[in-house]
Amino acid sequence: MEIAVFNKLKAIADKEVRFTEDTALTKTTEVPNLYQKYLDIYIVELKTLKDMKTDMAKTYGIKYDYYKNKHTHTWSGKAEIETQIFADPVYHKERIKMNQQEYMVEYLEGVLDNVKRLSFSLKNFIDMKKFQTGMF
Repeated sequence: MEIAVFNKLKAIADKEVRFTEDTALTKTTEVPNLYQKYLDIYIVELKTLKDMKTDMAKTYGIKYDYYKNKHTHTWSGKAEIETQIFADPVYHKERIKMNQQEYMVEYLEGVLDNVKRLSFSLKNFIDMKKFQTGMF
């Protein structure tokens, strides 16, 4: 998911997991759909993250082989080779993308947790309103 799309999703999610006194009753019917919506997005983004990790491992292997066996300079050990790999622009760019993807996945996990808790918050809010009006 592109960052711009993700930022829009964050704004939408923030609105969807909040409720007011006026929207509490209607929000109770939306919770299952909200959970499924964000679960579907989460699964896609988690798969993307796993694919990125696989690609990173492949890139690491290719770069390791290059710096160990094909580079003009001979590196003295694994630590020096890894220093070169981590400084490599291609590897670095992939790592930045993967970090962004990890952030998105962690955010979506948080949204799913908030949606799970939303049901309990709504129930407690409605029970409190019933108590305040004497219906309890």
